[in-house]
Amino acid sequence: MEIKKPKSFEVSDKAHADLFNDMVKVLLENDQGLLEQLIGHIDDTKPHASEEEKKKWNESQLYKITGDDGKHLISVSADKNIYDEIKDKGTCTFIASPGVEDSPAPSNAYLRGIQTVGQNNIGTGFAVDTSGYAYYFFYNSTHVSITWTQLPRTVDKDKWNGSQLIKITNDTGGVRVSVGTTESLLDKITQAGKAFGTFYSPAGVQDNPSALSARGFYHFTSADSNNMGTFGWVIAVDYRNNVFTNYLDLNLGWQGWRRLLSAADEEVKWNKVELPQLENGWKIYNSVDGIPHTVQYSKDALGVVEIIGSITGGKVGFDSVAFTLKEGFRPIQSTHFIGVASSIGKSSTPQIHRTSIGTDGKVCVQYCSNDLNPNEFITFGFRFRTK
Repeated sequence: MEIKKPKSFEVSDKAHADLFNDMVKVLLENDQGLLEQLIGHIDDTKPHASEEEKKKWNESQLYKITGDDGKHLISVSADKNIYDEIKDKGTCTFIASPGVEDSPAPSNAYLRGIQTVGQNNIGTGFAVDTSGYAYYFFYNSTHVSITWTQLPRTVDKDKWNGSQLIKITNDTGGVRVSVGTTESLLDKITQAGKAFGTFYSPAGVQDNPSALSARGFYHFTSADSNNMGTFGWVIAVDYRNNVFTNYLDLNLGWQGWRRLLSAADEEVKWNKVELPQLENGWKIYNSVDGIPHTVQYSKDALGVVEIIGSITGGKVGFDSVAFTLKEGFRPIQSTHFIGVASSIGKSSTPQIHRTSIGTDGKVCVQYCSNDLNPNEFITFGFRFRTK
């Protein structure tokens, strides 16, 4: 654009004409300067702000998440709590002093963090305290406090990575191996391979150590190419608190169940034999001081039966049954015993009797050496093993 110059003002009064012309000259110089600046701006090769750039600036984040100096936006003092200070805020950074009520940090540590918010009074975030522990947190609109979860540190992961990784139970604390009613207990745990674990075996299962259901541990220290245990042991406890062990040797196989005995096994229950169990005229013998020699029998944990006591007044003979033992207390095979008999009428010479016990449990006093008083006094003190 070219600025046209006006003609000079000429009058007879030269002094006034010069004043007016000087003013016009100044105005023209100012216009020329402005024109040069406008032309310089138009010819400037540097990019100017586009509409797109202006739109980006207008739509930029206007909410501060830090202080003007780049530090935390919210400071929580020891007499306040984090939840109340940040719950109605947007995304922000914060610091909590030591001793803040709802801070997860140790009581002597500061906590610094950042919160992100998607909806009103619903927040999540992350924080680190000055002792080096990290946490994430969340709260919902129905909550009245923050839920904090500590994140694992390297020392924690190293501890876990160096821990025992093989499960010995299932995920709910039950057994690792459950034996089916048609399966073999020993086969099933052998299939676990080189491992330590727990098992349950119901009553009636093949290779069960007891007629009752059992629970226990197994441990195999080696396995073959099919991951079948080759050397190891198993301990089982049935629901009557009886304990059994077994051992697997690759070369010898399973060694067989062995029951462990306890002090409780030393206690035995005595079965008394009184009328009407006594037969063929036999009854309990009473000593001269009136004390009865009650006939009793018991069985210990090893399966040994013992019979004690004395009888009198019955029939002596091969087929004369004095009494019958219950099932579970009968000998492996028929057997005979020699015992003490009365010596009355025999000048105090010691006398004996012979008694048989059959596999059917029948106890018969077959013979007495005192032929004068054969049934005056027959005493028992026998031991034998059951079936």
